[in-house]
Amino acid sequence: MSLSSNHKPFVSVLVPVYGVERYIADCARSLLAQCETDAEFLFIDDASPDNSIARLQEVLAACPERAARARILHHDRNRGLAAARRTAIEAAQGEYILHVDSDDFLNDDLALARLSAEARRTDADLVFGGYCEHSSAGERRHAAPQPDRRWILRHLLRQDFRVGNRIWGILIRRSLHTNHGLHPVEGLNFAEDYALLPRLVYHAARIAAVDRPLYAYRTANAASYMNTLSERSVEAYIEANRLVTEFIRRQPDSSRWQRELMLGKLNVAKWILKRGYSPARYRDRLFGPDDLPCGALQRLYAATLRTERLPLVRAVAALVNAL
Repeated sequence: MSLSSNHKPFVSVLVPVYGVERYIADCARSLLAQCETDAEFLFIDDASPDNSIARLQEVLAACPERAARARILHHDRNRGLAAARRTAIEAAQGEYILHVDSDDFLNDDLALARLSAEARRTDADLVFGGYCEHSSAGERRHAAPQPDRRWILRHLLRQDFRVGNRIWGILIRRSLHTNHGLHPVEGLNFAEDYALLPRLVYHAARIAAVDRPLYAYRTANAASYMNTLSERSVEAYIEANRLVTEFIRRQPDSSRWQRELMLGKLNVAKWILKRGYSPARYRDRLFGPDDLPCGALQRLYAATLRTERLPLVRAVAALVNAL
């Protein structure tokens, strides 16, 4: 079904496009095949230098009836993933939005319908789905987190990866963005989901989940941000942590989250060490004068990090994060 000019779709699917000519056709086909008809599809051409848009247009031309629900918007210059997502959010008309990265795809033609049905049933602000991770090593399934706001926020702030740093594959009530001014940060193109998701979760009144592998996350794209880690990635992760920390500290219940915030900083430092960089080099940017370990185990973790002995750090981190 095509959407009339007066109809506001239930969900807008938002897809940033840059350098994905090998993958965009699979992504677009998986979206156009969705059984949920009360949807629109927005593709944001972030000045892609390859044939991504041509491949996308071929897929749309092959499905003209379904393609009537699709729009392609263009940036006149490359502005990065976060900017492309923001452009899409601002152009979206749906009550809900779903971010889909253009080198990923939806696992089956009921994925969007299942997420939408759960949103209609629960009136949730966020609906998490499970996902499959596709890599050269094979396929790995990840369950949806338990739909408990405090539990999800706690683990996002801790950065213990019990909840992934991702906004793709999550049905998000669009008003969470617009009413609270929560948008991806242009220029932050690594850890940008981490900078945003805790803020969305904090403002969500209700969270739901569909514990099925609805989304296919592809890690084989060598050009993706996750596969091009560098010193700039470290700096972006620290900046995302700063944004999250400052946001939480502005909230009236900030004191209850101090232990989680501090553990998050320690876990970011561990991540830096695992990537082959010295946490000491970034200490003043990651830890402020008031950032003190909470309790004996966090003090032990901090002391261990100063040794920069990765096996020892991993052992202590596993102990602290298990609590």
